[in-house]
Amino acid sequence: MAEGGSVPGWEQYSSHNQITRSAASQIGHPDAAALAHLSRAVYIPRHDRNATHLAIHDISTRYAAAKGTLPIGCTKYAVAIGVMPKPQGGEPDDTTVLYDVNFNHEKEEEAVVGLVRGRKSSSPSSGVKLEISPTEEEAAVLTTNGADESEIILDVTYPIPPSSTRNGIVKHPYFTFRVPDADVGSTTYQWQIHPSRIGRLRYTLVHRPAPQEKQQEPSDADIQAVYYHIGLDDSLYLPHSEGLLLLPAGRSSIGESIVVSSALGMLWRLRELHRGKGKLVKAGEKKSRLGSVKRLFGSKE
Repeated sequence: MAEGGSVPGWEQYSSHNQITRSAASQIGHPDAAALAHLSRAVYIPRHDRNATHLAIHDISTRYAAAKGTLPIGCTKYAVAIGVMPKPQGGEPDDTTVLYDVNFNHEKEEEAVVGLVRGRKSSSPSSGVKLEISPTEEEAAVLTTNGADESEIILDVTYPIPPSSTRNGIVKHPYFTFRVPDADVGSTTYQWQIHPSRIGRLRYTLVHRPAPQEKQQEPSDADIQAVYYHIGLDDSLYLPHSEGLLLLPAGRSSIGESIVVSSALGMLWRLRELHRGKGKLVKAGEKKSRLGSVKRLFGSKE
């Protein structure tokens, strides 16, 4: 597996003069201890809106070595994962690749649809279809395949105020989706960001979030995953994305491919917000985009 070279900008932060041995440089996020169960690290490579293929790797071993005992969110942690060697590409014989993601850009309709498929999947039709939505209140539509095929909407809301950064005003959307559940009908999950308490470079996936009007922070048991941005940036308002998706060691209560797909949809919307996009479209335009999904992946009708 090819390794990435040095990343510009990290050298000055990893030097002895820049990284102090003070206690402050090792203070992590307030909930760092509650994230111990998220021991698997999945690398989402650097990409932008023009990406056509992503190879998503399991880098748990090298992540554990780089992290050591550092709490998530501290200065030394950010530097450690920044200088950590990253996989490049995803050859067919690369056993660390968990998912292949293919995006199709429909030029005539300006639609973007993709497929998130497990590398080890035995079925060629398996995976999660990911349609990037152009509407303000919807980031993406996920469609699962198989006997229990279902459509999952990734809703966008703005329950917390924006932040003022050195690059301007930054909005902090939440992303909510509901997964069908045979016992209770559906279970709600939400990607949340807490800029004042945790910072602007991390999203936390929460199981059964509290009503937004209460603005209650999630309990430790409700945390399902974490997305942590890799980079020396002030926020996620960027033209590109690169980061780690931290997942539980065992099987989670939500399908992993859905978590990965929802994270990709979330990152796409954050990049579009950076571009000033994400405006409402007409119903007819949205319908044509749904048609492009059927043409690309085939329709059962």
